[in-house]
Amino acid sequence: MWTNKLKDLILNTLFPIECLGCHQTGEIICQKCLDKIIVLNKWEANLYSLERIVTIFDYQQPLLKKIIKSFKYSPYNLNVLKRLSLLFIKCLKQSPLALNYLTKNKFILVPIPLSRQKLAKRGFNQAELIARELATAFNWPLKNVLKKTKNNPSQTNLSREQRKLNVQNVFQVKEQPPANIILIDDVLTTGATLKQAANILQQAGAKKIWAIVLAQD
Repeated sequence: MWTNKLKDLILNTLFPIECLGCHQTGEIICQKCLDKIIVLNKWEANLYSLERIVTIFDYQQPLLKKIIKSFKYSPYNLNVLKRLSLLFIKCLKQSPLALNYLTKNKFILVPIPLSRQKLAKRGFNQAELIARELATAFNWPLKNVLKKTKNNPSQTNLSREQRKLNVQNVFQVKEQPPANIILIDDVLTTGATLKQAANILQQAGAKKIWAIVLAQD
């Protein structure tokens, strides 16, 4: 244990942690910069085959985009995801009636999966990490009932139509899905991924499907 602490001390001395926003040393994202992030907290009904979609942040904010890229791509700084999750959860708590509805009706968290190849390369699924933060905060169960069967190209640089084609038939259910589901993903753009996942789950027997996403592009 002490060797890890010594290692961290040496690394922090040689390569001090800087805030992604203001570059002040000490934290990966300081509270002052975290407070500057504009919150959408947008709740939309009946989109992309889902009963409701909840979006917390606007991905076009330069700082937020930088934060998400820092944990989603190498060198994968997961500490910043933990910091952002505090604000993410705080925003959701502003809608207690909706949260009570989800809890009372036994909704289950289902993260959008990565392909086996991408999971092996990255070492984690960012959607599952977000789902775990929500599971801890709200005592919601989490199940990985979806699997991704194709290592399709990233959606990042594709057009709307290309995105729709790119995610066709990429998901399968691993087991009987729960009746009520909350899909979890990091960034929503065209909704093609969520729609494809929702359709597969509905075909397998899911009744009510919501989605909670970190940010909307």
